[in-house]
Amino acid sequence: MADTRAGLHRRIALETPEHVKLEYQLADLGSRAAALALDLAIIVAAILLVALVFRYTGGLGQAVLYIVGFFAVWGYFLFFEAVWDGRTPGKRAVGLRVLHDGGEPLSFQGAVLRNLIRIVDLQPALTGMAGAASILFNRRAQRLGDLVAGTIVVRDTGGGELFGDEPRTAGRAGRPRLSAEQFALLAGYVARREELEPDVRSRVAASVRDAVRPAAGRGSLDPEAAPDTHLVRLHEEEAPRHAARQGGPSLQAATMARERREAWGAYTDLVEKGRAAGLDRFSEAEVRAFGRLYRGVTADLARARTYGASPGLLEAVERWAGAGHNLLYRAKGRAAVPLGRWIGRELPRAVRRHRWPVLLAALLLFGPMLASYAAVRESPARARAIMPAGMLARAENTARGDINASYIAVDGAERPAFSSAIVTNNVQVSFVAFAAGLLAGAGTVLILIFNGVLLGAAFGLYANNGVLGVILAFVFPHGVMELTAICLAGGAGLGLGSALLVPGRRTRREALRERGRAFLSLVGGAVLLLIVAGLVEGFYSPSGLPATAKFAFGGATALLLTAYFGLAGRGSDDARRGKVRAVPAP
Repeated sequence: MADTRAGLHRRIALETPEHVKLEYQLADLGSRAAALALDLAIIVAAILLVALVFRYTGGLGQAVLYIVGFFAVWGYFLFFEAVWDGRTPGKRAVGLRVLHDGGEPLSFQGAVLRNLIRIVDLQPALTGMAGAASILFNRRAQRLGDLVAGTIVVRDTGGGELFGDEPRTAGRAGRPRLSAEQFALLAGYVARREELEPDVRSRVAASVRDAVRPAAGRGSLDPEAAPDTHLVRLHEEEAPRHAARQGGPSLQAATMARERREAWGAYTDLVEKGRAAGLDRFSEAEVRAFGRLYRGVTADLARARTYGASPGLLEAVERWAGAGHNLLYRAKGRAAVPLGRWIGRELPRAVRRHRWPVLLAALLLFGPMLASYAAVRESPARARAIMPAGMLARAENTARGDINASYIAVDGAERPAFSSAIVTNNVQVSFVAFAAGLLAGAGTVLILIFNGVLLGAAFGLYANNGVLGVILAFVFPHGVMELTAICLAGGAGLGLGSALLVPGRRTRREALRERGRAFLSLVGGAVLLLIVAGLVEGFYSPSGLPATAKFAFGGATALLLTAYFGLAGRGSDDARRGKVRAVPAP
């Protein structure tokens, strides 16, 4: 892979597994900002439309609005880039596409990573200055999310016509038959022939014909034609071919375009069908045809460069070769782990594999929580400096001596909105905790400490008012899952930050990409736990069930999570280690 420059626009050259070079023009800051502005306009319009539709529908409408707002912020770019070949509506309108920096189509994992880090790119205060600075000073015009995901944004103006761009030129196809020296002799004669006397012209023509006869071939000579007539005809045939060799108008490229018209038409039809439905919808015959035609087009691209094709034809062939490459390798890269297997095996194995960052995150969360609890217990006035007024009032007004007292009253009609608000807020916090790890882990550390201090102060406040059991009865059913999720997301953020602090033998760019993908599974686990915890917190925790039932529910949850993360997926680990041990020693 090589970076080049063309005028003011940066370009990048990528080599496919077929050893064909594809060149892309990198998207500049202005075009990316224009695409982002269009996408943001669509997001705002969608949120306003949903708000108008569900304005008078009560709690259910508020729940929908919370969910739509969350997905508009976090899911819009991810969804479109994942299912629309690296394009959002804004990118498509401006003519941009996201690819991996090796030329492969954007994967789902890459789309997730680059869009989780977007929150950091938009800082400070959503100005986008961090991402803009990275695009300007990075030679591949990558923002921070691109660095973690290993992606680039390129100009993509569509396929264009593969035929009709090259002007039709008269003459026979094929490579030049005469060497450069022989053609120079022939061209010199044709240029001076009008100045020669007839008898001199005949003698010179005969001499030149004898000199070029071996290369021209006897079959092409008319024994009854005069040497002069034959040489003029031969010059008309050879001149375009030698002009192409020297960088002039290409007869060979024009002839190639005419000869390959039918094959290129079949190829573009298959590419368009694959874009719409995917290669998995092809019949067996169509798959074979696509592979054969794709190899032909990549060969045509190399020939077009050799023949000196016109810029229009060369660009069209290169685009369609790239389109086929993206389609082919998108299909090969779809080996995603099924959801059931990921939950049953891959997630608990990832937690065990990355247990040290997770344990460090737990220490950064629970350590400040215990310190904050002790500080508030020692000096109750500290709670007023930390906790919001609503929490202070709730603690002071809670009935003492009744552990079954209500911590927070939520009507049945309000519970969908309450649960949705909790889920979206907590998932957003986990995303930010992971993305903030890009700041050398400092952002993740601050988020963990901040949440730990708030939790400890809240518990200390309720303990000072003699109603600690009430808040614990409310928190315990969902708190085990919620705090576990925060530790998983925090561990993922710390793992991402370690790429900048201790990259090992890799460059920091390589370490960011590798660890971003490695720790992404922990973020997924945190999201899964927070969704379940949000539902429990919205419907079960505020219910009128006795505190003993809520504590029993939370205790059972703790035991199940311990068994799940400690034991699930170990059979496959043991089997794999057994296979390794079974290999005989040399």
